[in-house]
Amino acid sequence: MKFNERKELLTGQGVWTVTIDGKEWKEFVERGKNKVRNSVVVPGFRKGKAPAAEIEKNVTSDRYLREAMGASIASLFEFARENKVNVEPWSSPVPKPIKISDNEFVLEFIFDLKPAIKIGKYTGLKSSKLVKEEAKATKAEIDASIEGERTRMALEKTKPATASIAKGDEVIFDFEGFVDGVQFAGGKAENYKLVIGSGQFIPEFEDGMIGKKIGKTSVNVKFPKDYDAKLAGKAATFELVIKEIKEKILPKKDDELALDLNIKGVTNMAELEAYVSSKIVDQKETQNKNIFVNEVIELIKKNSTIELPKSSIESTIDDLYREFEGNVLRQQITMKDYMKQTGLSREAIRSELTPDAVARLSSFLITDEIRNKEKFEISEMEIDIELKKFAANFGMEVDYALDKFITKDQIREQIMKEKIVDFLYKNNG
Repeated sequence: MKFNERKELLTGQGVWTVTIDGKEWKEFVERGKNKVRNSVVVPGFRKGKAPAAEIEKNVTSDRYLREAMGASIASLFEFARENKVNVEPWSSPVPKPIKISDNEFVLEFIFDLKPAIKIGKYTGLKSSKLVKEEAKATKAEIDASIEGERTRMALEKTKPATASIAKGDEVIFDFEGFVDGVQFAGGKAENYKLVIGSGQFIPEFEDGMIGKKIGKTSVNVKFPKDYDAKLAGKAATFELVIKEIKEKILPKKDDELALDLNIKGVTNMAELEAYVSSKIVDQKETQNKNIFVNEVIELIKKNSTIELPKSSIESTIDDLYREFEGNVLRQQITMKDYMKQTGLSREAIRSELTPDAVARLSSFLITDEIRNKEKFEISEMEIDIELKKFAANFGMEVDYALDKFITKDQIREQIMKEKIVDFLYKNNG
């Protein structure tokens, strides 16, 4: 096999070229022929039993060459990876056949090069937006968190058929929505589960269900002005079939609840409140730090030069679109219905995601450049500590966590991100 590499500076892409010929390629060609011979059906013969001469009459060379190509790509990629010198891929290499015959196969692997970046000043930055706030937990936040634990530990009890829906109840129902007597996209579902007061639907809908009983009924609503374009501000009627109502029986807010939560070091309500307070403070500190560092990165961007190839932007838009699609599906709406409801096309959604893609890529490149310049180190002890924390949080052994849920490389990457965030937080503002 022969290898060559080059950079296409105009497109920001790299190319690995692998040529395989002679005996090596003949072996793949023969393998392709054998696969075709064993699968092809020739009239008058059992599958795979026809004479070679008869098979040749019924099969073109393109077919077995395609089989040979498919069988060889993994080997050619490994050869390219082992022989590369100066051209490193930044995206996943995509194979592109250049030439194929019985005697030779030339294959290119095309990929994005790491975009060029000239980073500006990234320490000692000052701005009115760079404020380091002290994190505190309010009594209302502590109470809300404990209330959440009570709800999580609540027992569910099906209400009798004559009972009415109350706030906090879980209702299973069918619904169908109409505007001006016409059903609208995304406004229909069966056996839907909704906790009244959860905010999953618009408030008017959930409030309208309070007091309803099992059976057919309806709720009239007016969509908010900031709702999806086709429904914003419009009056609608939802026809409902309420099938089941479940109430939640919450445990008392006392020392027994604190013990039942099985939190290390927590044996009574006072200790539970202190524990919850510390967790809220930790969360706020992390949130405040991330907000601060995001502002720092925005300032760094203004003083940096980054050349993003179109292919990298498009690839990141692909990722964002998949994330967006997942969020839509979690709301129990298909993308097709969402597009009908909003009047947006796939192209329009991708266009809206472009600024986010550019921002994500730029932020990654900046933090990656800081990582390279500062040469942060991660010890095995740090990895072991984080692994133990991860395993403890999920109540499992470290070996089981490593086998089923996480790798050391993932832990290492998380620690690296935290080191970069800590560095930018401490050295700016």
